[in-house]
Amino acid sequence: MSTREVIQAYMDKMNSGEFLDAFQMFAEDGEYVIIGDTPVSGTYVGPDHITSSLVPLLEERFVSPPVVVCTRIIAEGDRGVALGHGEGPARFGQYKQRNYAFAFHIVDGKVKEMIEFMDPNQLSANCFGQSLSAVQPA
Repeated sequence: MSTREVIQAYMDKMNSGEFLDAFQMFAEDGEYVIIGDTPVSGTYVGPDHITSSLVPLLEERFVSPPVVVCTRIIAEGDRGVALGHGEGPARFGQYKQRNYAFAFHIVDGKVKEMIEFMDPNQLSANCFGQSLSAVQPA
């Protein structure tokens, strides 16, 4: 499969709520990086780590799985970006990401690296009940 096809398959699984199947598309040493300083931000390595560490944290916080909609894929060589948006009912209100970007590195038909860019404040507020702290001048 081409890079675009792998990314499309991954995003299709995310859209249909097949998160566990999507995470199985990672290489054994594939990295899933979530930006920000949220309780789930960090790097998860391989499908087993993603499903055993990340998934339970999110399952506790969402009332039902969020819907992730891919609106565009840009791919060149073994790298690509999926753009989209998502939302779903969460423990502390409606989780709504107006803009997602997933940056992919695909090797041998597997996700070698994916960095998820989103509004971490939405995740912190709606899933974990955390609010922004006051900005401290430098």
